[in-house]
Amino acid sequence: MRKPAGRPSRCDPMEMSIQIVKNILSNWGSFAIGAAVQFLMMPFLVHRLGDTQYGIWVLIISFTGFLGLFDFGVSGSVMKYVAEYRAKGDSEGLSSVCSSAYYVFVAAGVLAFAVSIVMAFGFLHHFSIPREEIADAQWVTLIIGLQIGLTLPLGFFTGYMRGIQRYDHVAGISLAILFVRSLFIVIAVLMGYRLIAIAIAHLVSTMVAGAIRAIYVFRADPGLRLRPGLVTRETLATVSRYSFLIFLYYVATRFIFSAGNLVIGYYLTAAAITLYSISQRLVDELQVVVMSTGVLQPAVSDLEARGQNARVRHVLINATKYSMMVVLPIVVTYLVVGDAFISLWMGEKYGAACYGVLVVLTCAAAANISQYTSTQVLQGIARHGGTAYVTIVEAAANVALSIALVKRYGIIGVAVGTLVPMLCSNLVVIPWYACRVIGLSPGRFYWEGLLVPCIPACLFGLLLYAASRMIKLDGWMTFVSVLAVCLAGYAFAAGHLCMSKHERVKRWSQLSTAVRSGFAVIRSPAPWMRSR
Repeated sequence: MRKPAGRPSRCDPMEMSIQIVKNILSNWGSFAIGAAVQFLMMPFLVHRLGDTQYGIWVLIISFTGFLGLFDFGVSGSVMKYVAEYRAKGDSEGLSSVCSSAYYVFVAAGVLAFAVSIVMAFGFLHHFSIPREEIADAQWVTLIIGLQIGLTLPLGFFTGYMRGIQRYDHVAGISLAILFVRSLFIVIAVLMGYRLIAIAIAHLVSTMVAGAIRAIYVFRADPGLRLRPGLVTRETLATVSRYSFLIFLYYVATRFIFSAGNLVIGYYLTAAAITLYSISQRLVDELQVVVMSTGVLQPAVSDLEARGQNARVRHVLINATKYSMMVVLPIVVTYLVVGDAFISLWMGEKYGAACYGVLVVLTCAAAANISQYTSTQVLQGIARHGGTAYVTIVEAAANVALSIALVKRYGIIGVAVGTLVPMLCSNLVVIPWYACRVIGLSPGRFYWEGLLVPCIPACLFGLLLYAASRMIKLDGWMTFVSVLAVCLAGYAFAAGHLCMSKHERVKRWSQLSTAVRSGFAVIRSPAPWMRSR
């Protein structure tokens, strides 16, 4: 049986670790640049479009975002089974399962666009949108619905690239498209065009990115076949069994992170959505930081296929610890000086109005982020049913609490409705379930994975608080300088309190190798681009 192109002949722990580090660095680089672009774009759009128009845009993105759930969790199965079948050397099985997944995506894309039509003309007018803006909002809904309808089948190729652990190339393509799309949006808005032009920019960029990734996949693995004739009942069942639980998890997660905007849009005003979305945007970037480490699912599937369960437990503890070490200083920064940051970024009137929501949502996000690695590991070993059901209960509680609190407490009540269920599920239930499934001591997981990284984070918070009281953070230069000095102290403390000397040397070696490898790729064309 012919092996898939590029499949490693053996499982080299160091090689796999370096590839994981390279993927994480690529994702972080992509995140940093993308966050910078979004950081500049949000105040530009808010001030150019106004609170109402921007609120309408956020509202439409919030409820059309649910259309992405029509992939029914198949994106997760693509990553898992691409990694698994390549590890086993089963090229025929790979083409069969990929064909099943791809044509599920095609059908889902058609369904998603059809539902967007119903949304545009059947539900949009129920939200607090000014009458004169309804027509444009309907067109925007249709365009974004078409974009998502195309994203689903084209997203198969992104999943395949991640399954072969080429997150670095996924990040490079995404960045190139982001730059072009953002430039087009800025020019269009400056010329007087509004939401419809922004929606068209998203649609065209999705088509271009999808075409590039499709070319990448077929050149990287010429033996891959996507044919209706390869779809069998067995492969559909294989994909469906794994995907259904991921689908439930994604549905619940989407409700958790989008319910706030929908509840505010229904009970309050479009302008109130803008105030909430400013804090939500910062929390989203916090989520993206740790999601950038989300390269473990295919690696864990590979390890499980080879029977290396002890390494799976090692991955869970270490990846949780490192992700917390990265994200906690951002959490502390939001909590201690988040009001100053929003004032500098969006304007003084937004600092006071948004800070309370930011504090509550940041605490909720920190709890959720603490179990991101656990979720990936459970998906990698196909034991993710428990997290799906827990997240469904969390989403239901979220919506119920948000509705109960919004009329009395406004947008802060919606934020609290997100926080309470998230603390219960992510700090109690999911850690217990993950440790039980993989045979890990909960005490060891809590201490090594979660509590140890909190020690340098608390020291960082005390230092930043003291500095912010002694120095007024009334300009970007002052803010960045104070934060940089405090972060330097945090990096030193975290490196010595969270890692042994041997661990620091080993991680530095892997980091250096991954960076050198990345520069080598930049200097020479990727193998899939060379003529064969």
